[in-house]
Amino acid sequence: MTRRLIRYLTGLVIAALIAWGLHLFCIGSYRISTRSMSDALQEGDRVFVNKIRSVSNPGRGRIVLFKGHRTQGCQAPLFLSRCVGMPGDTVIIDEDGFRIAGRLYPKLPTTENMFRIRRDIKEPLMELMRGLNIPYRSAGEDSLSLTFRLTSREEVLLRDKLPRLLQIEWLPGERRRHRFVIPAKDSLYRIDSISLLICREAILTEYGNRASIRDGVLYVDGRHRRYLFFRKNYYWMLSDNEDEAVDSRHFGLIPETRIEGNVWFRWYSNDRKKLFKRIE
Repeated sequence: MTRRLIRYLTGLVIAALIAWGLHLFCIGSYRISTRSMSDALQEGDRVFVNKIRSVSNPGRGRIVLFKGHRTQGCQAPLFLSRCVGMPGDTVIIDEDGFRIAGRLYPKLPTTENMFRIRRDIKEPLMELMRGLNIPYRSAGEDSLSLTFRLTSREEVLLRDKLPRLLQIEWLPGERRRHRFVIPAKDSLYRIDSISLLICREAILTEYGNRASIRDGVLYVDGRHRRYLFFRKNYYWMLSDNEDEAVDSRHFGLIPETRIEGNVWFRWYSNDRKKLFKRIE
């Protein structure tokens, strides 16, 4: 009787370990709690996520589960988005948005816009920008005004503090066309003002406290770097429901180490027509 009980308990432990290993490394089941990917996935759906890494996982156009930034004392939250940018892809940013593999996507928060202000408030404005760690990118000056460039994200941050200054008139100018390459593993990349904005989180992920960015210039171990070697693959994620989602527009590039895998199969849904459907 005792031996039979021991065999039974041993079998339960082995089965539990196998199930745990499958969930951790192969396939995991998750409940959808947001509307970031509607209509492809509905709130309340339950799906299997394929965690086995391959050349197509994560794959272009696939819905991907990935981890966000971890906060102190808390586990990193999970997010769903569609993978639209792969390692080595060239991203072209212009006034209409950004293009990857020939497809147009909504404008990035890091798109630079041109602004003009009165020359007499240059010093207090620059003092405010320094306090917010926003680099001053001059685009020209004349006797009455000066023009400079801000990203959309920097503009929102600066506008929030503008009541400290008196009546600044913002005059949008022409937007420039930029391009950058999504970093691929074991590749060397040129770092300019645009790639520095887009790849900021990727650089800090790779180099940690060794890297610092001051006045729009990258330093690693105290030395100015114009080229940088990346040791991970990175991806650009964009949710289908852009108004209710958190994706690469907020996080920047997503490293492969934060990706759980492709959403593979829906095994439960409140909509019976969508039950037991493979997710592409």
